[in-house]
Amino acid sequence: MSTNNLNYDPTTIRDSSPESNSSGSSNIGHALLDPYSHHSLRQASGYPMPSQPSHAAFSCDDQVKAELASLRQKLRDAEAETASYRAALEELRANNMAHKPVFHPTPPPSTAFQEEWKVRTEARTKMFCSLNRAGNALCAWHDSRRERRSFPPRNAPPGYLNCGCTHEEALFEESLARHNVGSYYPGESVRMDPALRNPLLKLLQQRYGYQDGDFERNAVTGEWLKGEGAAYWEAQVQAGTSSRRRVEAH
Repeated sequence: MSTNNLNYDPTTIRDSSPESNSSGSSNIGHALLDPYSHHSLRQASGYPMPSQPSHAAFSCDDQVKAELASLRQKLRDAEAETASYRAALEELRANNMAHKPVFHPTPPPSTAFQEEWKVRTEARTKMFCSLNRAGNALCAWHDSRRERRSFPPRNAPPGYLNCGCTHEEALFEESLARHNVGSYYPGESVRMDPALRNPLLKLLQQRYGYQDGDFERNAVTGEWLKGEGAAYWEAQVQAGTSSRRRVEAH
């Protein structure tokens, strides 16, 4: 073997090597020089390296989780407060019901009681809806006022007074006054204006079926209060008690 063949020129080998100009060997060499460079590793391997989440992304997620936790806590607090208010309301209702008087419906009147009721109403009508000396029948309100009458003397339709009010309204006016609602006689407190009296009567009739005498019945037994039966009012008519004189409490 010749000695010349044992001698080699590295430059000639490096320059003549086909791999000396490839990008792969160059990139690998660069990666070995900077092994901690993600860019170098990606270039050296030929595959993309997975990207690491940034600190900003972690901070955003933590902030969202914290806000959700805060909202959930506020919701739990609101639900607990609402439950507390509801319990207090139920307790208040229970206390009110415990102190509220219990009313039982008045028993329906018997046939005999209804007949007496009719006699009582007729006696009160004779007493409070009779004609005066001028031939007029007036309610207490219009009797104290010089107003034009709705009907001429002695010509009011059945069930009506000359002032235009009905017998029911006149009896209602007197009953209210005896229960200290308005006044019936001159010189006393404020009287019950027909503009208020008449709608009130209609309301009671429509809602509760009111009729003259209901205020004078016992709410539990349905019987007349003491001295409020038909006998008393018939006695007043027979005694000639004037409808414009005071009927004393009894």
